[in-house]
Amino acid sequence: MDIDTEAPMSDAATQIVTPGSAITSDPAFMRGHGTFAEHGTIYSSVAGVVERINKLVSVRSLKQRYSGEIGDIVVGRITEVASKRWRVD
Repeated sequence: MDIDTEAPMSDAATQIVTPGSAITSDPAFMRGHGTFAEHGTIYSSVAGVVERINKLVSVRSLKQRYSGEIGDIVVGRITEVASKRWRVD
C-alpha cells in the first residue's frame, strides 16, 4: 500500500504495518527509523504505525517505552519513589 503523496496523514488514515511490509515505492520519500530500503521500495523493519513528517517516512514501534511530554495526563498508582523518577503501575 503506497502512501498518498497529496493527502496529509491524519488519525483516520493510520497505517499499521508488520516487519517486511512495503510502505511506499515513491522515490520522493526518505526512509526514517523503523524502515529499510531495498530495490527502490521502503519497507517496515518493525511492527508499528507509519508516521510521515513532510517527506520522511518512519515506523513508530508498537512496543516502545512511553516518553512523557509536557501537558500529558497520566493515571496510575505510584509503586516506588526514587531520587529522579517514580514507578507507576
